[in-house]
Amino acid sequence: MDREWGSKPGSGGAATAQNEAIDRRERLRRLALETIDLAKDPYFMRNHLGSYECKLCLTLHNNEGNYLAHTQGKRHQTNLAKRAAREAKDAPTQPQPHKRKVNMKKSGMKTFKPLILV
Repeated sequence: MDREWGSKPGSGGAATAQNEAIDRRERLRRLALETIDLAKDPYFMRNHLGSYECKLCLTLHNNEGNYLAHTQGKRHQTNLAKRAAREAKDAPTQPQPHKRKVNMKKSGMKTFKPLILV
């Protein structure tokens, strides 16, 4: 018997929890890389050590998948909201273009209410 316990013949053996987790993370990383372009992310930076850095939150990440998970997290989202609020407050408001008023001439006819004398 060269099979692992609990595996079916020809299945390649039972996957351990660690192997399942690695496979799941890899699938999620590939899916995220398809949907999100890291080249366009202004806060994504690869440092000289080969790890990844979020310039907004000043956090270090070992791989791209970890960074992508961080971008969906609470800390990154709150920092994005704070930055957007600060930029909205600091940005000078643009004056609204002056709308030209168009004066409509009233017709010469006046309406009168009938006067009833009793």
